[in-house]
Amino acid sequence: MRVLDRKRATMLILLCCLTYSLAYLGRLCYAANLANIIDDFGITKSEGGIVSSFFFFSYAAGQLLNAFLSRYYNPKYVVACSMAISGLCNLGIGLLDSVVAMRFVWLINGIVQSTLWCSILNIQSKYLSQSDISRAIIWNCVTYSIGTMLSYGLSALFTALDITWRMVFYVASVLLVGVAVLWYVGIRYTEVAFHSFGAIEVDEPMPAASPAQGAKPVKLFTKPFVVVFVFACVCAASCAFIRDGVVTWLPKMLIDDFGVSDSLSIILTMLLPEVSFFGAMLVKRMNRVVRGHLRLQSLFFVVAAVMLAVIISLYSLKLTVVTIACFTMMYLMICCVVNLTTSVIPFSVRQYGNVGSISAFLDACCYLGSVIATYVLGLIAETWGWLMVIYVAAGVAVVAIVVSFIGSLFAKRTEMTRNIF
Repeated sequence: MRVLDRKRATMLILLCCLTYSLAYLGRLCYAANLANIIDDFGITKSEGGIVSSFFFFSYAAGQLLNAFLSRYYNPKYVVACSMAISGLCNLGIGLLDSVVAMRFVWLINGIVQSTLWCSILNIQSKYLSQSDISRAIIWNCVTYSIGTMLSYGLSALFTALDITWRMVFYVASVLLVGVAVLWYVGIRYTEVAFHSFGAIEVDEPMPAASPAQGAKPVKLFTKPFVVVFVFACVCAASCAFIRDGVVTWLPKMLIDDFGVSDSLSIILTMLLPEVSFFGAMLVKRMNRVVRGHLRLQSLFFVVAAVMLAVIISLYSLKLTVVTIACFTMMYLMICCVVNLTTSVIPFSVRQYGNVGSISAFLDACCYLGSVIATYVLGLIAETWGWLMVIYVAAGVAVVAIVVSFIGSLFAKRTEMTRNIF
């Protein structure tokens, strides 16, 4: 099998990391400034949250479409164009004074951003060796941390300096267009290097052929695979429901119920996703101890549910430090599940089928969970308060424990499902 050498592989991994990190900046700016936007426009939590829901809905729908079309894309053009359009959408949000108009701009942003993840995983699967893919999984996980740190960090900085929240969107638009150009140039260099001076031969199974290669692809969607895949999709939606519900509404929760200042709440939320790097490292180690990705997910969900139970039991005491610590541990566990769902499982499909297709399906399920979390949890908070939000998240975690464990039992039935799930 022909792959990029170590030097060029590292360059590609870092380019993918930079690109998707800024993609997160282009999609998280709204969530990072949600509290400010609600106050500025004088709207309710649910009205503010529905803008993010428009993004999540279009992203999830786009991912389902990309699951079938991603193998035909040329990532060099698709990713560059999508990042540039996303930059224009961010510029539009910064210029608009209507929340209703913001919904449709963010809807377009979701559509173009839905092409990115599957395209990046496809290009990594095409050019990287198995050892380099292991490195790519770690760096792919870091993208969410970097993007969150940038979006929430810039928001906290501008809030502290009394600069309008719109400035974050202006900065994001410039960075997104810039990285679009960098991506095009970088992938063009990768293609030249792969076909001439920058490739080596390794003894590894060839990835499943795409129609463009003229070879018959491995049959992936067998009945046993589909059954287990459904369980994996439910777990994907569950982990995203918990993760994005916490990231989106934690600043407002800390402000309303714990008396934390606006800028401090944003900083705390900015630092929370940094634990995702440790989540990727933990997954790498635990994979050597626990066999089966779904079984490993069930263990992570158990710890997450316990942390949420502790938060609920101590909520009336308003112990800010303890609450944040429990949220951090819970978030670490959810990051582990996300890493398994969006990177480890898709790359496990490499020798059986299209990595981009599976990643698109699972990512769509993640954003389906995000759609529900962003709007519904905001509505629940308005009606019953923030404690009920935590009860709901804990309930979702308990359901995910059961689903992931049952899925792991079904995964034992065939060799292919054992290898993937």
